[in-house]
Amino acid sequence: MRTVAHITHEAIQKIGGIGAVLQGLLTARSYDKNVPRTVLIGPLFDTGTDGDARLGGDGEVLYSSLDGIHRTPYTDALRAIESAYRVAIVYGRRRFENRNTGITVNPEVILIEVSNINPERNNTFKYTLYEQFGIESNRYQEIWEYEQYIRLAEPGYDALCTLTAVDADDECFIIAHEFMGMPFALKAILNGRANMRTIFYAHEVATVRRIVEEHAGHDTMFYNVMNRAMADGQSIGEAFGDQFDFFKHPLIENASACDNIFAVGDFVQQELYFLSTAHRSLPVDLVYNGIPAFELNLTEKLASKRRLQKYAENLLGYVPDYVIPSDPFARFN
Repeated sequence: MRTVAHITHEAIQKIGGIGAVLQGLLTARSYDKNVPRTVLIGPLFDTGTDGDARLGGDGEVLYSSLDGIHRTPYTDALRAIESAYRVAIVYGRRRFENRNTGITVNPEVILIEVSNINPERNNTFKYTLYEQFGIESNRYQEIWEYEQYIRLAEPGYDALCTLTAVDADDECFIIAHEFMGMPFALKAILNGRANMRTIFYAHEVATVRRIVEEHAGHDTMFYNVMNRAMADGQSIGEAFGDQFDFFKHPLIENASACDNIFAVGDFVQQELYFLSTAHRSLPVDLVYNGIPAFELNLTEKLASKRRLQKYAENLLGYVPDYVIPSDPFARFN
């Protein structure tokens, strides 16, 4: 059986755009046809909910030490992982539905609460990341946005191996969505299971985003410099200086250790090549983002119009008679 594991901070909540991408991807006909098993893995953010609600409104919890739920044959193995790493695991399923394709899928979900991680194991993993990939975690470990994904990697990987142990001879693809999934992917690379492949899914290039947002010239400056620098054989560090003060940079730079890289657009592909010369010898496949576009009936359209009118009233102080959408491509015509 082919298993695809998505490592993401949006396994349940839609925080940015990755959750919307997953919604479209998992319910696409081609994905549904070729991927019989999907596992979503991420940190457990909301400890204020309990039971099935931990996996969203349409979730089903099969294991949760936090709630005393043990409805899976993986119970003993998951308990052992919790004990070894001092984490709490929630395991179950959630539903994705696409009205256009008529496809409904129920991928497995693993969420891990990592605030009380075993410090000895965590520090050993950080040392290994430094030794093998040059990642200096001591520079960033006070940044929780970095630290929690380092902590997620080992227990998350062990949990995935527990779920896929019966399929040890089959394929398992680990897709690291953005920097958040990279510690997990690096753990998989270090472990070296022959049937596992790692993919970095670049929804953006975080280092580039920081440079663009912080410079007065923004995109106009950056892409002109990038094109000239790449023509001269330079990478981002040579053109813009050392970027390793930024905690996301060493993680996405090490995407070159993965078996493959996905880029959501042409600019992202070029930015990855610019990020490091190591990326230029790798396959960086263009995988354009797509989200479901549901057909709306008249009632739904009128409801949307009323919401836009209310927004305009709050913003401008009056209710417009007509709401006319602009053409997003007009500036290119």
